[in-house]
Amino acid sequence: MKSLFTILIIIFSQFVYAQQKDSLLSYPIAVRFQSICCGVPDETPLRKMVLSFKKKNRLKHIASYHIGPLGREGEYIVGFPLNEMTQKQKKNFIKKIKITVPKLKDKGKAIYEEPFSVSTQNLPSNLSIERIDF
Repeated sequence: MKSLFTILIIIFSQFVYAQQKDSLLSYPIAVRFQSICCGVPDETPLRKMVLSFKKKNRLKHIASYHIGPLGREGEYIVGFPLNEMTQKQKKNFIKKIKITVPKLKDKGKAIYEEPFSVSTQNLPSNLSIERIDF
């Protein structure tokens, strides 16, 4: 009876641990950099747009999260939480992203996802999430 109780405790603790490891990443908008044979597009136009938007709207910073690597050729995602913006600024920022992202085509392609959500359980084990402030 004690061994059955011990086994049940172990199974339950493994289940609880597995549930805690999984979390959901959610952003109002994210840009996914994808490879088509030879690497991902340069993010310089996106970076310039974000810095220009920050300056024009007099924001102290714009936070983003670099999520990657997602593949062999450097694929990654840049998620924008937009917490530092008003609703009007968020709408304008998303419009600017939608205009800028289709221009990122040099080596691969970039697409935006609005809203973006993914379970960390569905991502590679060597994944890192790094905050980048503009």
